[in-house]
Amino acid sequence: MTALLFQPAFFLFAAGLATGLLGCFALRKSRPSPPTSAPAPSAQIFTFEGEELVGVNAPARAALSAEDLEQDTRKRLIQRLADIFPQFPRALDIAMQESAAFELSELTTSGPVSASVACDAGHCRITVSGLPNLMASRVLMDRDVSESVGQELAILQGTVATSPTVIWREDRVGNIDWVNASYVSLVEQFAPADQEAWPPRRLFEGGQIAAPGEKAHPRRSPLTLKDGTTRWFDITSFGHGNTTLHYACDASKTVQAEESLRNFMQTLTQTFAALPIGLAIFDRSRQLQLFNPALMDLTNLEPEWLAARPTLYDTVNRLREKRMLPERKDFNDWRAKINELEKLAVNGTYMETWILPSGQTYKVTGRPHPEGAVAFLIEDISAEVSLTRKFRRELELSQSMIDSLPEAIAVFDATGNLALSNDAYCELWGTDPELVLEQTGIVDATRLWQTKSLPTPLWGDVREFVCHAGDRTEWYGSTDLSDGRQLSCRFMPLAAGATLVGFTAPDDAVLPLPKLPELASLNS
Repeated sequence: MTALLFQPAFFLFAAGLATGLLGCFALRKSRPSPPTSAPAPSAQIFTFEGEELVGVNAPARAALSAEDLEQDTRKRLIQRLADIFPQFPRALDIAMQESAAFELSELTTSGPVSASVACDAGHCRITVSGLPNLMASRVLMDRDVSESVGQELAILQGTVATSPTVIWREDRVGNIDWVNASYVSLVEQFAPADQEAWPPRRLFEGGQIAAPGEKAHPRRSPLTLKDGTTRWFDITSFGHGNTTLHYACDASKTVQAEESLRNFMQTLTQTFAALPIGLAIFDRSRQLQLFNPALMDLTNLEPEWLAARPTLYDTVNRLREKRMLPERKDFNDWRAKINELEKLAVNGTYMETWILPSGQTYKVTGRPHPEGAVAFLIEDISAEVSLTRKFRRELELSQSMIDSLPEAIAVFDATGNLALSNDAYCELWGTDPELVLEQTGIVDATRLWQTKSLPTPLWGDVREFVCHAGDRTEWYGSTDLSDGRQLSCRFMPLAAGATLVGFTAPDDAVLPLPKLPELASLNS
């Protein structure tokens, strides 16, 4: 009969046949008195003949499957009922031996549960009320399924126990009813040693009670431990049934990093605020992220407009409207110039001088920054340019004045290098120092002078005078040039160790004297 029950097509037939046989048997056998209370419509009725299940009613049949019938149903049923009624196995044995009947009842957390038994000559009928999941949950669970559930439960318990995240659960009124090992460890670091083990002390106040399936807003909360250190935690809460699960992750390093970044930004802001150079930093999307007061002073841009984080294009266009850029008549060329400005700044090669219509001169430099950002430095170099122009004009004026002098003049600096000469010097000695690539020193100059004059110890004295670092006085000397002219020389010390050398020669050339052999022939 058991083999037939494996086929679903014979299940109803077998159950009806067993019930019919049991009814016929009841007509021929005398049965004990039934229990005083009638079974509830949802009660599960199991009929056994010895150890074999021979009949069930509709609620019990709904809880069984064909695979369940292969198991020792009677043994599993007795074990399940023994968890609720410890005296049930002993009472069942007595009822089987004496063909008797009995009834048991118990009030459990899920409600009242009752079990009634009627036995007669090896036949036994067990009626259970109040346990709708009796067979499915405990009696006929598959062994592989039970082992898998146990393994999964062990994994979940181990995961929660070893998790570094602090986890605890609160009921609907806010009482803690479960914590993990990390919470217990944190309580030991926070609470005094005589703190009770359970219920654990509440570490974080002001927690939200989330509805089922709802995620409360994350919050950050500090916690001061016994040793005086303060740790920060990011707390997230989730509604789970009638309880709320709270997860607290250690955020101390994050808080320290944010504080360090905030201090660094304050230091940077204070530093940039004192800089006379305008600074503008644009992120990778080319929106303004940082600027200093000097930028507003140099560009006349409003602080509220800059605080709105304009783009690089908008900023440059705004500067154009305020006439803070060099004038360009071609708008297409203007747009191309902006694109070129951005590309060169990314490469770190952008450097340009802006001559404004107001007469001011700005030096603009573009530099790349991390994360694709670019920084622009704007420096007012109007004073520097003006000073350079003035210095250049003075040099040109000084050079023109020296070139107008008939005396050949050469000025040597304290290191003995030629710093200045006039046109008369170039004409006298047949050289232009500006065309020489290398620096002309006093040694090179005296060698040139020596090649175009008669032998004289004057040039050695000049070298010593120019290179002398002590006190010096002006002195004069003379020598003869190779063309016969007499050269008058003056040597005058200047400020900062410089030396002025002046040469004066008559305009009319003197014929060279005849050589000695020629004089001898004339005398003869």
